[in-house]
Amino acid sequence: MTLTLPTSTTQRLTSTTQRADHLKAQLHPYAGNLPREKFSANHFSPNSFQFKRHESLHFRRYGLWRIRSGYVRTLSWGLEGEAIPLGFWQEGDIVGHVIAQSHSYEANCLTAVTADYLGSDYGFSREVVLAQVRQSNDLLRISHCRQAEMRLLLFFCWLAQRFGKSMPNGRHIQPKLTHQEIAESIGITRVTVTRLIKVLELEGKIKWKAREKVVYAKTFEQFYQPAYGEKVG
Repeated sequence: MTLTLPTSTTQRLTSTTQRADHLKAQLHPYAGNLPREKFSANHFSPNSFQFKRHESLHFRRYGLWRIRSGYVRTLSWGLEGEAIPLGFWQEGDIVGHVIAQSHSYEANCLTAVTADYLGSDYGFSREVVLAQVRQSNDLLRISHCRQAEMRLLLFFCWLAQRFGKSMPNGRHIQPKLTHQEIAESIGITRVTVTRLIKVLELEGKIKWKAREKVVYAKTFEQFYQPAYGEKVG
């Protein structure tokens, strides 16, 4: 769906700023929270928004988002400001406060993201809720592994299963996480992540380069722990 301005209106709105503000006024009330640069006066889908890496999806009145492309990380915050991971999401997934049932809630873009704003009245399915439960359980189980090296390896295997592309030498992880984002996901420090990645590479379990992140096939087969009833493809 494309939103276009009537010719008479376009003639009256002479500046880019005025035209963008006019578009915002026609959209869902959510749009008032977005910066002006999110809007194009020439071509714009009313419910679809684009975000850059490290930007956050904006929430209003507990509305929901459906991801069209890219990768998103959802998290909450502890009393001391520590990050608590809630899930990692990709194309087709739906995210929002009401699904995660978390008071403090953020959805951060790990890549460039296009997402549809569904509003607060969208009727999501039981499967959407179960997806959140499964991810929370998986991340909780990984974070309670006592050995930091094993915790990191299990997390990489989990990413490889959920977001990996199967290749002859193993599973290539698609989203590019920083060492800090990895550290926040499993409850260790960034320095420890950097050190342990080198250890895992030396042990021949992973390949972790700027443009290629691989969990080798033997490593995945040995260490990946599937959830109950999960089929590993």
